[in-house]
Amino acid sequence: MKKLSNGKLLGLLLALCVIYFVVDFTGSKSKSKSLRTELVDIDTAKVSQITVEAPGNKKVQLDKVKGEWELTLDNGKKVVASPSAVDNALYALLSIKPSRMATKSEAKWKDYQVDSAGTRVRVYEGSNNTLDLVIGRFGMEGQRAYHTFVRLFEDKEVYVAKDFMGFSVSSDASAYRDQVLARIKKDSVAAITFNYPADSSFRLERIGGAWQANGSATDSTAVAKYLGGLGYVNGKEFMDDEKELTVPVMSATVDMNNGQTILFDAYQKEGDWVFHSSDNELGYFKDETILDKVFVGLSELR
Repeated sequence: MKKLSNGKLLGLLLALCVIYFVVDFTGSKSKSKSLRTELVDIDTAKVSQITVEAPGNKKVQLDKVKGEWELTLDNGKKVVASPSAVDNALYALLSIKPSRMATKSEAKWKDYQVDSAGTRVRVYEGSNNTLDLVIGRFGMEGQRAYHTFVRLFEDKEVYVAKDFMGFSVSSDASAYRDQVLARIKKDSVAAITFNYPADSSFRLERIGGAWQANGSATDSTAVAKYLGGLGYVNGKEFMDDEKELTVPVMSATVDMNNGQTILFDAYQKEGDWVFHSSDNELGYFKDETILDKVFVGLSELR
């Protein structure tokens, strides 16, 4: 070393520094390429389209048109989507954080259901495809912790997304629609008039502190149970050919204490019941649980 000049020592030191930085830079680059810390990077304010595809020819397409979300149904018809349902799906995607890598092998995609058995989600911001993700198998860790396997469509790596439920991004079109037929607070109801066929109509009315039906006393417990059921009337199966409906078979008119009125209509089409409410002008439901919840008989309240 004593025989080396200062110039040569300086050159050797510079060479060692270059080697160090090259190794450090390429090693970090390789590491970041294989071990991602972020999988989802979307700006919810700029999202213009979302598509969700799942096995069984299930497909959801959501488009933002003039500031409103629009859902395209299987028959091509476009309906209004629920803004909160779309926001929930986007926030669920943003919650995806890779906790560890499950595999780098394409041969194991099937084990984690991130192949054709998975749910493919694509998000667009204008013409830019900012997310293309496959959501795979759901799993539990103990009694409370859970995770879902995910993969970016163009990558081989499969990641474990801790505390993410894949089904929070649904491939069912009805999940993105307003499923609430009506919400009525029982203490806000003044009277309900049931218009039924065959002279079976009657009026349920609060007189003083008691409920009466056609002027006769009622069972307070039965009335309380019925009114409580009106607090959340919902359905998941929609009927989208409402133009084919004609005259309601029966109806129920709810008079509120504040002077407002909510009207329920029940139709029949090819043997199926279809329900509509003035509280949700756009929704026509085929869920028969609504029949027993809204259209009660006089004998059931006495």
